[in-house]
Amino acid sequence: MRLLHAVVLSALPLGLVATTAPVVHAEASTVACKPLLKNSKKAARAGQKAKAKRLRTKYRACTSAATVRTALAGYTFTGTRGDGEAVSVTLCSNGTWESRTGSRPVAISTGANWFVRNLNFSNPTKWVTQVGEYQDRSKGGWGVGVARNGDTFQVGIAYFDGVTDLGGVTRAPAACG
Repeated sequence: MRLLHAVVLSALPLGLVATTAPVVHAEASTVACKPLLKNSKKAARAGQKAKAKRLRTKYRACTSAATVRTALAGYTFTGTRGDGEAVSVTLCSNGTWESRTGSRPVAISTGANWFVRNLNFSNPTKWVTQVGEYQDRSKGGWGVGVARNGDTFQVGIAYFDGVTDLGGVTRAPAACG
């Protein structure tokens, strides 16, 4: 299992705070996050308070990203973005993805890896994130914005470090092979 880092944004009343969070492929679970918690406890016992706090923050960001990956992996999201474009996004738990946007002609994109990036996480049923082909947005490539509020999912446009033009979609189990 390969471990990478991404910037996770947390919404606070006075602004956004960026923290570094491990991001793993979609098939990984919170198991990849456990070493962070273990090292945090070890640092706290050794009296390294700043290091322990930094590792606890990374652990929380990692578990939040794992929760979002679980909610997205193995599903197809179909509907209309806020700008009126038809969209269908399939995210498989093995990391493969397919995106269909528009109608006549339909733009089809596919890839072998997808990552959760720029996560704004409130709780397991309320979050906004980008899902992208590359963990680092500056590398370009495919990206889409996804939001969840309770049982409602929305898909929009990944725009810089945020998401715009969210529109309602339905979530259905994907035919991933």
